[in-house]
Amino acid sequence: MSKSTYVLRWIAVLPGAFLSAFLVAFPIHWAVMLIQHLGTDSDDSGSGSPLSLYYYLAAIPPEVLEYFGRAFFAPFVAISSGAHIAPNYKFPTAIALAIGFGIFYGWAATMIANDISSGLYTGGRWLRLAITIFLCIAGLATGLFQARKYDKATY
Repeated sequence: MSKSTYVLRWIAVLPGAFLSAFLVAFPIHWAVMLIQHLGTDSDDSGSGSPLSLYYYLAAIPPEVLEYFGRAFFAPFVAISSGAHIAPNYKFPTAIALAIGFGIFYGWAATMIANDISSGLYTGGRWLRLAITIFLCIAGLATGLFQARKYDKATY
């Protein structure tokens, strides 16, 4: 690898990670729309029957299902793609990205919790926040696991 390619790949790690996290929202949206279609379809395929997984996933409002999908897949894809872009030190790069995401998610969760406790939101917001935090942590851990696999493959 030439020195300019090496430097450009290090420069592209952070923008590439954020761009991939942004772009993963489109397939998530398409998957949610497909789930909504298959879960409410009443044709002879049986996909709209209570025995189908699509039936139960379609019972969740689509915006909530999409929100939870982004909560898991955005950090997973950002960390794994950032580690994949890095020319070397893939796992330490993934750890640095995970720390950055953890700081951002901690700040955002604190702000949302303050808004919920002040009475700005009503309903099951605490449960939604807890599920979102759990999915973000699971996405971070899965991204780190994937980055570790990339790191082992390069050595």
